[in-house]
This record gives sequence, structure tokens and C-alpha cells, in this order.
Amino acid sequence: MSKELFENLTLAASLFLLAPLLISIFRFRYFNFSQKGLLFLIVVTVIVEIISWILWYKMINNMPLYHFFTAIQFLLIVHIYRTVLSKIFSKLFFIIISIGFIVFAIINTLFFQNLNTFNSNVTTLMGFLVIFFSLSYFYALLKEVKYSVLEKNPMFWINSGFLIYFSSNLILFYMNNTLFKGTAEASLTLWGLHAIVNIVLTLFYTIALWVNPKKL
Repeated sequence: MSKELFENLTLAASLFLLAPLLISIFRFRYFNFSQKGLLFLIVVTVIVEIISWILWYKMINNMPLYHFFTAIQFLLIVHIYRTVLSKIFSKLFFIIISIGFIVFAIINTLFFQNLNTFNSNVTTLMGFLVIFFSLSYFYALLKEVKYSVLEKNPMFWINSGFLIYFSSNLILFYMNNTLFKGTAEASLTLWGLHAIVNIVLTLFYTIALWVNPKKL
């Protein structure tokens, strides 16, 4: 993949985040808890993307930004799941998971992957945890006695997007760190694919904010 194509894909992935934000302007009053949590996650992501692009164009290392973003992103995702998985996991479980993740992130930054490098250890752990939450949510859906229309359920779309995104990222990060380590061209290709996965995730975000939540 050429550098120009890579830059175009990453720019498209960033700009596509505006779609769910535009939908939110008109539909915010109809949002349920999961949709509001997702909107907050998107807003934080957009802010980080803007700062990241500014740093990149000024040729300043933007890796420190993502060290902090990864921790915030995980906490926001936990915030989304803690209600929909309340019948499976206790509030204490999510508190322990959150604290443990932050402690691991700090230790990783201090002793293994400093602020100027990509925190792959932390993003990998987050990927496994979110996949665990995602599969747990599907399990909770299977245990429901009553029938529900999944395509009208915002959390179904959010959860599906998370599962696809973080599963794909685990594969891409593994390939980048092992099979193609030190190969610049292959690395560009893999990060370009990562941008495509970001676009797919944003598509699921957009659908999740568009559908009408089920009235209880």
C-alpha cells in the first residue's frame, strides 16, 4: 500500500466519524443509556483524532496521546457494558476490571512501552476484554425468554461493531508485531486495513444511533 493511499484511508476513517455525530444532533432526545454512552465515546474519539492529526502534521510524536486515550476508551466501553451485563456481572466486577486495566496500563508505560512507542500490550489486553464483554452480551441475549427485534436494538449494533473491530485489531496487531516486524511497506498496509476496520466500526456506530431504542 502506498503512503498516499494510507493517508487517504486514515483521513476517511476520521472524517466518517462525523456521520454519527450529525445523526446525534437530530435524535439525541430519543437516545437510551447505551446510545448516550456511545455518543460520549465518539465525541472523545473525534477530539483525540483531531489532536492526533495536528501533531502528525507538525511532525510531533502522537503516541503519548494514544496511551491516555486507550485507558479512557476502555473505561467508556466498560460504562456502556456495565448496565446491559448487570444480570451477569456485579458492579464490583466492573470496578475491579477497570482498576486492574488502568494499573496494567501504567505499569506497561513505566517499564515496558514508554509514551513514545505504541502501547500494543495495553491495546491487546483491551481487545481481549472487550471481546469477552461482547460474547457475554450475546450470551445474555440467548438467555432472554422473550423475543426481541435485534435490528431495533442499539446495543446489538454497538456490540457487533465492537466484536468485529477488536477481533480484527488483534489479528492486525499480531501480524504487525510478528510476521511483518520492521517492514515499513507491510506495516503501512496493515495500518491501512486498520483504517478500513475503523470505517466499518463507525458504520455500526451510525446504525446504533439511528435506530429507535426499544421502549420498556
